[in-house]
Amino acid sequence: MNSPGIKKSFDKALYDVADAKAKECMIGWLKEKDHANISSDETTFFDIISFVDHGLPRHLYEVEIKYSWRGDWPDSWDEIRIPYRKLRLLNKWKDDCPEDLLTFVVFNHDCTRAWHIDGNTLLDSEVKEASNRNIRKGEKFFHINVSDAYEVDMTYESRS
Repeated sequence: MNSPGIKKSFDKALYDVADAKAKECMIGWLKEKDHANISSDETTFFDIISFVDHGLPRHLYEVEIKYSWRGDWPDSWDEIRIPYRKLRLLNKWKDDCPEDLLTFVVFNHDCTRAWHIDGNTLLDSEVKEASNRNIRKGEKFFHINVSDAYEVDMTYESRS
């Protein structure tokens, strides 16, 4: 695949808030699902790495929050868009740890619901430009049909 091209400017303050919240919610949910040895150390690759049991593949997660998603997923949103710049994660996964399971998780604004998307689904999806409020000309995104993802209730017992 070719280069990401135009992309939104990096906003460190927004990233720090959203990244911390998404990781906290995902880790709480994983603990409820019997994942162990959960690591969310800041790296330039996967947001979270966890294990269910020795001898099984690791679970690699990339998490983000879609703040405009409030309430039910709108019927008019027939696809989920993942920035094409995430290609570097897909390449890292395929090159260094293809036996592990990579999942992209897109949370709603309050992290109570999320789309779970397998890494292979991104590799098989169409890549095209999409204009948005941040980039008029358009940034490249993986366009994933909602039928190729799983919407999950992300609430768990220990959540206040």
